Amino acid sequence: MLTFRILKINLRIGFGFLLVTAVSFLEPNGITGTCLFFCFVHELGHLLAMKLTGAEVTGIRLYGGGIGISADTEELGKPARLLVYSAGCLTNFAFALILQDPINLAIALFNLMPVSYFDGGMILRLLFPNSEKLLNIVSAVTISVLIIAFFASALTAPAGVSISQILTLFAIIASELIDREV
Repeated sequence: MLTFRILKINLRIGFGFLLVTAVSFLEPNGITGTCLFFCFVHELGHLLAMKLTGAEVTGIRLYGGGIGISADTEELGKPARLLVYSAGCLTNFAFALILQDPINLAIALFNLMPVSYFDGGMILRLLFPNSEKLLNIVSAVTISVLIIAFFASALTAPAGVSISQILTLFAIIASELIDREV
């Protein structure tokens, strides 16, 4: 993992992010690159909400599964934290409506899934702070269903799965295993 310090913010660039970015250039229709761009737009929505609420950004992490921003939100009230956690998805919903773009809609819905480190998981933790064990189970089940759905669709798709989709999936998995911060 490459680490830089820019404007008092730690920037970490992981192996998986570099791999996914490289794979995006192999794809003939450019969908992975488009997704990366709108993931960046999603995170800009979070950054804007952090700026509006006074949350201090402490780190930015680029990894195979996307971009993660660390901020000190503990001092914020519940409404401000809800705004910060939901701002990325709201940004993607706005772009989906304005551009009539299914990619932004998919990014917003994906991020709203109840997985612990996705926006949906963060929102659920904020709304149900005393349900940690149940939220961890829901997160694990959601991840399991996603993995099964991916492989089921890959096996049943008439056109098959492109090599760039397979490489992207492996880059994301490698990123989670190699670059994951404990």
